[in-house]
Amino acid sequence: MTALELIRALNSGTRHPVYFLYGEEDFFSRELLRLLTDQIITPDNRDFNFETFEGKTSHPNDWIEAAKTFSFLGGDKLIIVRNLEEASFADVDIQALIDYTKNPAPGACLALTARKADRKRKLYKHLAGLPGAGDCTAPKEGELVMWIKNRAKSLGYTLETDAAQTLLSRIGPKPGILAQELDKVITFGGGNKTLSQSAVAEVVGAIKLESVFDLTDALKEKNADRALHLLRNQLAHGEEPVKVLGMIAWQFRLIWEVKHHQQQRVPRQQIAKAMGQKPFLVDQALRFTGNFTERQLRNGFQSLSEADIELKSTGKAPEGILESLVLKLCAKAE
Repeated sequence: MTALELIRALNSGTRHPVYFLYGEEDFFSRELLRLLTDQIITPDNRDFNFETFEGKTSHPNDWIEAAKTFSFLGGDKLIIVRNLEEASFADVDIQALIDYTKNPAPGACLALTARKADRKRKLYKHLAGLPGAGDCTAPKEGELVMWIKNRAKSLGYTLETDAAQTLLSRIGPKPGILAQELDKVITFGGGNKTLSQSAVAEVVGAIKLESVFDLTDALKEKNADRALHLLRNQLAHGEEPVKVLGMIAWQFRLIWEVKHHQQQRVPRQQIAKAMGQKPFLVDQALRFTGNFTERQLRNGFQSLSEADIELKSTGKAPEGILESLVLKLCAKAE
């Protein structure tokens, strides 16, 4: 079952005693946890009926005990465990959690979240098979049009189809950002209950996630302005700075190695074989080897190494570190 289906079921009155929300799109897990909290917890019972844990710093026995402990004020309880993928438990503890899900405490709701879930492992295989298991992967773009229209409807507004399509084309398949931008359109809509394409176009800028390969292509072309724009786009959409740096380093390593073979007059057809790379990757790298001198590539790798150290061991803003790197890599030959 998808997280969206679980949300619809919860809104219709179907609540499960155990939830397992897994997947990279944490917007849906946050949404479902918010609904559970609204349904179960009140300002009066929050201190007694609501507990949250981090998977890495807690233990299944803590969660089970919290679920089974009688509430002083009575009523249902909600126990949330976040980032289960960061935890490591002994087999006996895993079995205890599995046993609990088979016979959960009356009046308690246990909700577990994980950004990643390896279904080959015993615990995740079991949890993913529960009625309350929800895949939090982002829906396909075609499904998101109807999703954002339904979200607008739930808020008391009609989002026209072409308006929904415009919103999606400008934002991309990012449910969390789509929801934020929809709120903006409603806020600036002047009380109009029908949201048109023109209303969306006036409020929402084009912030769709560009490919990280567009960024590396701009760097290889030494187009600093475009590279900075694409870098900021990547970071604004939640891409991890270390991941972006890794992609840049991989592309420059490929160019340097191809250039080395090129300087040794190795035939193009033989370079891929010598490097153990796919021919199309080598062909792509050959397009850009002329943009960099040997010295520039050497200095570039020094800059990449320095940026890696700064990202991992200093408190500097990742955006500033990567922007400085982009300018260095796009510098013209001296």
